[in-house]
Amino acid sequence: MNSLPVIKISEYKVFDDRTISGADNDSLNIAYGVDRNYLDWVGISITSVVINNSININYHIVADEFNSSFLKNIEALAKKYKLKISLYLINADSLDCLPRTKIWSRAMYFRLFAFELFSSKLDKLLYLDADVFCKGRLDELAACDLTGNIAAVVRDVDSMQKKVVDRLKDPELQGNYFNSGVVYANLQEWVKNDLTNRILTMLTHENHNRLTYKYPDQDVLNILLKGKVKYLPRKFNTIYTIKSELKDKTHNKYKETIFDETVLIHYTGVTKPWHKWATYPSVQYYLQALTVSPWKDQPPRDAQTIVELKKRYKHFLVQHKYVAGFVAGVSYLLKKNSTR
Repeated sequence: MNSLPVIKISEYKVFDDRTISGADNDSLNIAYGVDRNYLDWVGISITSVVINNSININYHIVADEFNSSFLKNIEALAKKYKLKISLYLINADSLDCLPRTKIWSRAMYFRLFAFELFSSKLDKLLYLDADVFCKGRLDELAACDLTGNIAAVVRDVDSMQKKVVDRLKDPELQGNYFNSGVVYANLQEWVKNDLTNRILTMLTHENHNRLTYKYPDQDVLNILLKGKVKYLPRKFNTIYTIKSELKDKTHNKYKETIFDETVLIHYTGVTKPWHKWATYPSVQYYLQALTVSPWKDQPPRDAQTIVELKKRYKHFLVQHKYVAGFVAGVSYLLKKNSTR
């Protein structure tokens, strides 16, 4: 039997520039779990929350490393908007035994340890993926009553619901399968149900009921939290994939997904709003936060992985950037062939 990963998280640094201090439990607490590839985007996600809200919010970032550039910008962000931002360093070496994919790194598991860590000082915690950006007020979500529930979540898109039954062999999940990019957790219930250890146990036992965990942490969360969650309206986790722009010549169909009442937009998929080729109106909510953040002068990120190289050339062609698309396509093929 495989032993469970042993994880150590320590408080690394706190930037507290609030004009009025108060108990953490009296504020909405938002946490992120990231690796080096998502550090900067966390800062922009925080900025998007700040510019759309006036309630007291504290921010927590769990990562396996922090670089000097990030620390400088986070300090500037806290000073500019009078925030409290706490950083925590996680030693994640023992997580290598857990399943991961080409798209999702071991950072997907950081939220599990965040829920455990903060339970000693907080009652509730809102976890956001770093590719979630805010365009509305969080007052309603902050006031959500979690009594009797482990978490408040948002159901995933219809296409995910149709596939989950065959994959996880559980008819009860159809129509109730939630996306784990936005989770408002009742931390006392989380600890009471020993969820971190139970999730790790399922993930470290290969062939558990012979199920295939395509989205490891999310799948197991859905299995263990079944019947113990409160479902929030779609506006609190509006899932939008920039890949859909490849089939939309008008680039205006995003308005059929992102509405005026949308509060949190979750940009799923390989292409993110910060990518060099993501030049569409649908990423305006990210850009609004970027332009008033300490990262405003940072250039868009270019393709680094094979899957990003593949998406880059396709988007350039759709945008009628034929020379750039041709060059990007050649780069993709050369990279693909070199890894065979």
